[in-house]
Amino acid sequence: METKELLNKYVLVFYDGTCGFCNQSILFLLSKKPSNQLRFIAQQSDIGVQIRKQFQINEQLDSIFLIENQTVFTKASGFLKILSHVNSKWYYASYLKYVPSCISNSIYDLIAKYRHRFLSKSCRLLSSEEREFFI
Repeated sequence: METKELLNKYVLVFYDGTCGFCNQSILFLLSKKPSNQLRFIAQQSDIGVQIRKQFQINEQLDSIFLIENQTVFTKASGFLKILSHVNSKWYYASYLKYVPSCISNSIYDLIAKYRHRFLSKSCRLLSSEEREFFI
């Protein structure tokens, strides 16, 4: 599938594929019944690098980010936007988007800074249903 088609068809979530905490976060989201519109892409993958270049997203970006309707959401706003696409009680956490970004991004940055200490690289096999969410 071409990037233009991906960008028009899905809400794309980019994560650090080498980070155990990030991988666990994606597994957490998968367990919360995500919308069929969501697709997850490791930032380091070929398609991830290609789309990051297209949107001029910094290679050193230390954040999960989401692209929806050609708009990039990073840090706390990106994560909260992702939560708006889950079909569980976690959806309501997306209302934290009304917290001033200077506060929510400070908390996000603190977690991002120490994320490698929270969880080491971990791996679990994905179910066939979960694999459909990955590009």
